[in-house]
Amino acid sequence: MTPAGHTTEFMTFRVREGKEARAGEWMKLLRERQRECVGTLDRERMRFESIFALQRDGRLYLSWLSVQGEGGESVKTSEHEIDRLHMAFWRECIDDAWTPEKHEHVVDFVPDDVARAMFTPGTP
Repeated sequence: MTPAGHTTEFMTFRVREGKEARAGEWMKLLRERQRECVGTLDRERMRFESIFALQRDGRLYLSWLSVQGEGGESVKTSEHEIDRLHMAFWRECIDDAWTPEKHEHVVDFVPDDVARAMFTPGTP
């Protein structure tokens, strides 16, 4: 169970036509610099983040699943190089003319030991 003060979110965004290869480079960069990405999550109060890709009707979509606490700072204000690169790819690749799909959150299933590790302050 996700404790009070945390939000579970799943959002889907469409990639601009012709930017599929660049989106692939973006995801490759994030995979290659995964440790660096993880190092930025605390300032955002992000407890978990995962990215999914979907091909639908000949288009590429990227979806973000996240669990985030209250009071986190925006990735847009980050001074981390990886966040600046992430946002540059975002501006280049995400189709802002298409309304993102916000999936309705219904329920979480998190074992107690995992919840303690995720939501106890100071837990590595």
